[in-house]
Amino acid sequence: MKKIYIIIIIVLILSNSVRINAQGKDSIQTPKIGLVLSGGGAKGLAHIGVLKVLEEAGIRPDYITGTSMGSIIGGLYALGYSADELSEMNANADWEKLLSDRISLNKIVMEEKYESKRYLFKFPIRNYQFKLPSGLIEGQQLESFFGDMVWPLPEQESFDDFPIPFHCMAVDMISGETIEFDSGNLAETIRASMSIPSIFAPKDIDTLLLVDGGVTKNFPVEEVRKMGADYVIGVYVGFNEEVTAEDLFSLTDLLSRATSLSGINDAKIQLQDVDLLIVPDLEGFGASDFLKAKKIELKGEEAARLKEAELKSLAEKFAIEYKPVSKIELPEKILINKIEVENTRFMQKDFVLGQSGLVKGNYISNEELNEAIDKIYGTQYFEKVTYRLIKNPDNSYDVIFKLKEKTRAFLNLAPSFDNMLGVGVATNLTLRNFVIPSTHLIATLNIAENPGARFEINKYFGANQRLIINTFFNWNLTELPFYVNSFDMGQYDRTTTDVGFGIKYSIGLNRQIGTSLSYEYNRFKPYENLKSFISEEKLEYYQVSAYAYNAYYKVNTTDDLYFPKKGLKLDIQYKYGFNQIAEYNNGIDYTIDESIFPVNLKDFNSLYLNLDFYINPIKQVVVNMGTTMGTTSSEKNLSGLYMLGGSHFDSRYNFIPFAGLSYGEIMAQNVAIIRSGVDIEVFSKIHFVVNANIGIDSDTADGIYEYVKESSFKSYMKGVSAGLKLDLLIGPVQLMLADNDFDNTLRWYFSLGFPF
Repeated sequence: MKKIYIIIIIVLILSNSVRINAQGKDSIQTPKIGLVLSGGGAKGLAHIGVLKVLEEAGIRPDYITGTSMGSIIGGLYALGYSADELSEMNANADWEKLLSDRISLNKIVMEEKYESKRYLFKFPIRNYQFKLPSGLIEGQQLESFFGDMVWPLPEQESFDDFPIPFHCMAVDMISGETIEFDSGNLAETIRASMSIPSIFAPKDIDTLLLVDGGVTKNFPVEEVRKMGADYVIGVYVGFNEEVTAEDLFSLTDLLSRATSLSGINDAKIQLQDVDLLIVPDLEGFGASDFLKAKKIELKGEEAARLKEAELKSLAEKFAIEYKPVSKIELPEKILINKIEVENTRFMQKDFVLGQSGLVKGNYISNEELNEAIDKIYGTQYFEKVTYRLIKNPDNSYDVIFKLKEKTRAFLNLAPSFDNMLGVGVATNLTLRNFVIPSTHLIATLNIAENPGARFEINKYFGANQRLIINTFFNWNLTELPFYVNSFDMGQYDRTTTDVGFGIKYSIGLNRQIGTSLSYEYNRFKPYENLKSFISEEKLEYYQVSAYAYNAYYKVNTTDDLYFPKKGLKLDIQYKYGFNQIAEYNNGIDYTIDESIFPVNLKDFNSLYLNLDFYINPIKQVVVNMGTTMGTTSSEKNLSGLYMLGGSHFDSRYNFIPFAGLSYGEIMAQNVAIIRSGVDIEVFSKIHFVVNANIGIDSDTADGIYEYVKESSFKSYMKGVSAGLKLDLLIGPVQLMLADNDFDNTLRWYFSLGFPF
């Protein structure tokens, strides 16, 4: 009996051996390969370097899962982007712009341009209480970037139907559940997956409020196994597990650690189920080091090279034949069937549709849809404007704008210092549609050595809200030295006030015309040292009030408020002043010198023109040219006085910068200036700037013409300045030295922070 068993076993072994030999090598089953890409902020860009090596080794994953930055790289790769294309994207991406919510100034409506980049601290007011925002970054630019990369992938697209099936992870803050996305709007889901708490605002999708998947599931190995992966390659760039008390010194360090503990513990378990693990050496790199993007990518490639032999062995063992992924063929333009708006609360849907400029029944490109988004976002009524597409059976698309309205009330603060104006804190209250629909109220008080105040209410009319009724009040008190031939002869206070109302009309985003009626008040108050110089020891003040009709035309196509690289600014203003009244203190037996301080004033006309244009001929270099002209029909008119000198960003009444002079050094009734400058960005946000200008001033408008006609170039005022300007989070900073051709005395300009 034993012999029979032995014979049966031998026969079975031999027959099985013959069957295996007959099948040959080609019959060995190829495992399904899963690729898992962890989160890690900027460190996740190392995934691109790993993908390069995988392609070279001949391995294309069958499934991909990712979290946070791993979801971005994984999602785009699953769509068909090659490692080289992702590398090019990484090299060319303006990460600084993408990780902000700012848009170019020429995409912001005219009445919002000046306020768009003016405050360091912004506190939303909700239910009459100050509320901190849910994140520092809403992700407007980032989500737009993702939308460009996946255009026009509709939202009902299943991620399992991608060239490589793909899933990504997020966490719902309402239910606390980990969400595995396998369909939907890809741009929205990968944005949700990287919503790092306290850095990015949560992403709302349907009824979910989503944050970074790394909070609970930073390394989704279990998920890729469930998709069908037999062999898992994992790339881990996640949280540092070995930390000390010194590593958790700051509040942000503690918050980051607290929100990631669950994800860290889960990753420890997931790491045990990886067949081939790649861990790039990212010592010295942080999750926010996007400016080191290419270096991080190379670190990923270096780590994958260390595993290259294993990867090639895997490909050879299972006779894997690498085939590049073909991208989904996408149309250049899509037909719009319907346009809808979601999440409006205080804004009218018709206003949003009108601002977009889109019309159903038309074909649009990705660029045209982005332009529509920018137009809506440029109104500054919204924290974020995104879209989703729904594909219809007839291949047309429904466009749904998804809005997040701004809080209607904000308290804003901007501390600043200027070596000529001193210390100040601009305190601003901004109300949008707060009491009356379609209104924008701005109230700003500059608590400073040289204080000021601005108050403005805009009431909008029309479907596109281009017609505006405007009420305004402006007041400034400025202490200034009184210069004679560059010598400081004493101090005086200059007070300017204008209050009125008007009508203005916006012609698109960057042009505006308007007219107004205003009451103006100007006061000259000398200090004791100046009274002696002008032989007016009893003069306490001299003031002029007047009414004025104003008309203006403004254009601003520049791309930044403080550091423009391209565009044009044009400001033309005409004023007719009437009912002028001059007053001064009337002490006993006191008579003012009317040759200096006229009392009998006539109606007057004035014309002001300012033009600046900027070009960017080569990268990092900006050249600008400009001119300013101001004339008035009345001599010695305090209301029409122009103050020349300084290098400043603020907008005090009739103060005109002039390199080589101190702030407000020259008073002029009529002035003409030509200027030019070069701005070289020597390092990121650090600019070396050179400015030059020439100018003339005169008591009469005819005197300007005669001066140009008869005087030599040598007699013109000329000045230059040079130094550094920095574009920092705290606001623009400048440190400049200046000189002129008539007194051989150096001036210096230093300012820090957002100006009033």
